Amino acid sequence: MSRWLKEPLLHFLVAGGLLFGAYAWFHRVGDDAPRVVRVTAAEVNWLKETWSRQWQRSPDEQELRGLVADYVKQELLSREARELGLEENDTVVRRRLAQKMEFFIQDTAQLAEPVDTELRRLYDAGGARYQAPARISFGQMYFKTEPAARHALAELKVRGEAELGDRTLLERDYAGVDGQTVTSLFGPEFSDTVFALEPGEWQGPVKSGYGFHLVRVSAHQAAKPRPFEEIRAQVVEEWQRERQSQANKQFFASLFSKYDVQLDESVKPLIGPLTEVMR
Repeated sequence: MSRWLKEPLLHFLVAGGLLFGAYAWFHRVGDDAPRVVRVTAAEVNWLKETWSRQWQRSPDEQELRGLVADYVKQELLSREARELGLEENDTVVRRRLAQKMEFFIQDTAQLAEPVDTELRRLYDAGGARYQAPARISFGQMYFKTEPAARHALAELKVRGEAELGDRTLLERDYAGVDGQTVTSLFGPEFSDTVFALEPGEWQGPVKSGYGFHLVRVSAHQAAKPRPFEEIRAQVVEEWQRERQSQANKQFFASLFSKYDVQLDESVKPLIGPLTEVMR
C-alpha cells in the first residue's frame, strides 16, 4: 500500500480529479435549474428570412421542418459548449455572434412601416433615380477603319441612301433604347456621342469598341419623371436602406458610449477614426 501511495501516476490522477471537481463546482448548474430551449414564432421567422435571403424563395414545409430541427440541435450544442467554456477566444463564434447582431439590427429597423409623407420626401429629392431614362432611335453602319467610314460618309452625301459598311453581327437599326443599353453594346464613349447628336443626316465617324460607325439619329426621347404611384415600391426600398443606415449608426454610437475602445498607436494608422470605420 505504501508503495502505491508513492506512485507519481496516482498523484497525477488525484490532482486531476480535484481540478475537475473544482471546475464543476464553480461552473455548476443546479440540478433543479431549468434548462429550457424555447422555439417561438420569432425564431421561425428569422429562419425563414435567412433562408429566403440565400435562396431567393421561401422554404417549403419539409425544408422548414429541417431548419427548425437544425436550430434546436445547434441551440443544444451551443449551450453545452458555453457551459464548458468552449466559446472563449474563438474567431468563428465571434463572427457568428456579430452576424446575428447585424440580423437583429436589420429586423428591428424593418419593424416600422413608412408613411407616404416620408416616401414623398425621398421621391422629391430622388432626382434622376426616379426618372424614366432618355431613349434614342438610330441607325448605324460599321467600318473597320476611320478612313473607310469618312469615305462612305462623303459617298452618302452624293448618292443619298445606300447600303454601305463592313459585315458585323450588330443590328443596323435600334429603336427606343436607353443609355445603358447603348453603352453595353457599343461602349460609354459611343453612347455619350450618339445621345448628343441631332436627328437627321448621317454623321460620324463615331468610335466604338469595335471600330468606327456612321450614325443617323431618327428620334430622341428625353428623360422624364415617373409617377410616384408607379414606383412606390422602389421608393420604399430606398426608405428601408436609409432607415437601415441610420439604425446602424445609432447602434454603433450606443456601443461606443458603452465600451471603451482603445487602439495601440501602431494600429491606428491601419484603421483610421473608428467612427468612420463603423459607418
